[in-house]
Amino acid sequence: MASGSSTLRFETTHENYSSAARRHLHDARTLLDAGRSDNAAYLAGYVIECSLKKLLEIHGHGAREYSHDIQRMSGRALSLAAVLSPGATRYRIDVIPELQEVVSFWRSDQRYLPTGAIVGGATLVQVATQIYEQIMVEAILDGNGALHP
Repeated sequence: MASGSSTLRFETTHENYSSAARRHLHDARTLLDAGRSDNAAYLAGYVIECSLKKLLEIHGHGAREYSHDIQRMSGRALSLAAVLSPGATRYRIDVIPELQEVVSFWRSDQRYLPTGAIVGGATLVQVATQIYEQIMVEAILDGNGALHP
């Protein structure tokens, strides 16, 4: 490789939470089907994060300030979004029974845990799927989401 040239680059540096959530969900399901539930659970958390960030973005709230704190995003931030943006109430993630358990459990540093340490990876993927569908499908119907990239 010549000095100063690289084949590595980003096509864009703009966050696309819809695209990231869809990609992470696909990968989480693939890993779960392959018996790799630790990594499936890890990626499921990012599905939740990206879906919640998309909801915040749709309703004009900053998403980056929450970093990877899905518990904080799912609670206070979504309550604020619902109060300030009544349309946010269409995105009914509060009807998902395992929501609070999952957002309290998942953390971005679980990637450092030993293999087999995460019990219930399938539940994380299931809840991530429900959150994704509840937020992203509504976003697409509202004209705030894209089916591709």
